[in-house]
Amino acid sequence: MNITQEKIDRLTFLKKLGLSGASLMAVYCGVTMTSCTNEGDIAGPLPTGGITFDLTAAANAALNTKGGYVVDRTNNIVVAYTSDGTYVAVTLICSHEGQKQITYATNKFYCTAHGATFDNSGKGTNSNGSAGLKTYTVTKNGSILTVS
Repeated sequence: MNITQEKIDRLTFLKKLGLSGASLMAVYCGVTMTSCTNEGDIAGPLPTGGITFDLTAAANAALNTKGGYVVDRTNNIVVAYTSDGTYVAVTLICSHEGQKQITYATNKFYCTAHGATFDNSGKGTNSNGSAGLKTYTVTKNGSILTVS
């Protein structure tokens, strides 16, 4: 027996599900599914004193090149070195659907899950990113970055 699995997008799925099913899914999603939770509900504060990144450490080497970034999954943040030579940090958790898939490229943050895009200040630049991203303060002292 050969079973072929078809992938469909969300709109097609909801159309196939029908209005009553879509209503039920919307209620379920709002109550129980974490992927539908707003970023503001799940992005917690950083540890007291902030998080430090040693720019001389191999794990943080990308932060020495403009356009480079580091993802810290332990603390759910993304730190990037912008093309204008500043460091910026935002939450790893996308405000669109709570996916932990924020990356950095071409001087902007984006979510690989749904295409939401954000500028260096965390402001959304398309409809999926309209809620923006939580941002953090980044300070540099010698070769140490502190995100707080």
